[in-house]
Amino acid sequence: MTFNYQLPFSNYPRLRNWLLGLSALASVAPSPSRRQLWAEMRAYERGLPAVLSAPLPQVLAAQTPSNIDLDFPAAELRRLADAAALFERRSPLGLCLRRSLARYHFLRRAGVPLVINFGARFKAGVADRQVTGHAWVTLDDQPYYEDGENYQGFTVMLRYPK
Repeated sequence: MTFNYQLPFSNYPRLRNWLLGLSALASVAPSPSRRQLWAEMRAYERGLPAVLSAPLPQVLAAQTPSNIDLDFPAAELRRLADAAALFERRSPLGLCLRRSLARYHFLRRAGVPLVINFGARFKAGVADRQVTGHAWVTLDDQPYYEDGENYQGFTVMLRYPK
């Protein structure tokens, strides 16, 4: 079972991002529980830079919920987490890190046993170039709703939980 897919409008990332954001806002508007979840996700995203001042294993342990306390469909949680990460434009953290941490935290709270991965690769695949990093989540050792270019070619440096 694979969870990879090609996003619509993938050749137009800004349009795709706007559509994601608009659909997320439309889905939270009519529901008080969704509005509360949305507010929690936005606060989570705003707090990430301060949280990440601690050592990464300690941060990840704190981001791993001890019990299941969310009763929302996984697809909805993923879409809202992605939109919340996208809307936090002023964050000093990269989108992939914000999105992966939000997916990891909120989907695990719903009982989805995601694993978060941190990887690195040389830009353009050449060893004398700069190194670039990326974060993504997996489910059953398969990338979870990630385009191939977002994880292929990266050497996993840290996987949590192991």
